[in-house]
Amino acid sequence: MKTIVYFYSQKGSNRFLANKIAKDINCSIEEIIPRLNSHLLMLMGINFGNQKLKTKIEEYDRIILCGPIWMGKLIVPLRNFINQNKTKFQNLVFVTCCGSTFDKKNEKFGHNLVFNEVKKLSSEKCILCEAFPISLVLPDEQKNDTDAFMKTHLNDTNFKGEILGIYDNFILKFNIS
Repeated sequence: MKTIVYFYSQKGSNRFLANKIAKDINCSIEEIIPRLNSHLLMLMGINFGNQKLKTKIEEYDRIILCGPIWMGKLIVPLRNFINQNKTKFQNLVFVTCCGSTFDKKNEKFGHNLVFNEVKKLSSEKCILCEAFPISLVLPDEQKNDTDAFMKTHLNDTNFKGEILGIYDNFILKFNIS
């Protein structure tokens, strides 16, 4: 099956994750670039759309969409991508490096709420969702430290232990689906 990873990343963790996935499953990758890349405007839900993609979505059997969740919301560039392209893709996989933890995944800022939204927006074409909480790469004494959390980004050095196990499991699930 022909696969591509589309990603949006502002701080770099989702870029790291998208590149790792593309490398490990040996597929194409393309960045989603908003027409106006303003964190504040995106948090307010103000939408100027995304720049035109270089690739043709219709040429791929599976689309992996990778990007952050901010304050429990599917951010504008990712929402635009799904809304503009849902008639063009066959299968969607959504992955995120996020601040939500597994024990709070169903709360107000939890990633499961966004996963449900992605499934609904994609007309149920979403076959798999996976979260990679950034807290998994923090030492135990920093897991509740907001400053440490905001300054931490996924990279080759910290992508180990529990988060790597979740990633390896994701790659297995992806290859089976």
